[in-house]
Amino acid sequence: MKKTNSIDKTMEFLMSELHKEWDRTGATKASVLISLEEVEEVNKTLVATIMKRQEQADKAIDFKECVRLSKENYILLRLARKIKKEEDRTNKLALGLEFEVALDKEELKLFKGIFKSKVQ
Repeated sequence: MKKTNSIDKTMEFLMSELHKEWDRTGATKASVLISLEEVEEVNKTLVATIMKRQEQADKAIDFKECVRLSKENYILLRLARKIKKEEDRTNKLALGLEFEVALDKEELKLFKGIFKSKVQ
């Protein structure tokens, strides 16, 4: 029983460390322009994608698949925060009708998969 608790605690610690790492953005590889007109649809699509992947992760039997889906969700959440931050900044400062969001390699890969036509 003690060994099982120790393994559980170690796994929880490792997953916690992975979550911290996944929450960090990398070097900018590309940027996308999002208009204020379409940002609501972009946000809805991101939320739906995150929810779908979370459901898949909850059902995943394979540990590797579960970790992969969890990582993708952290990256998508990071992307959603970036979009919201730029949207709020653009609205607050009345900077125009669109805004630019800088993406790292991982964010760009997932963004391309979801919004193929928006990548410059």
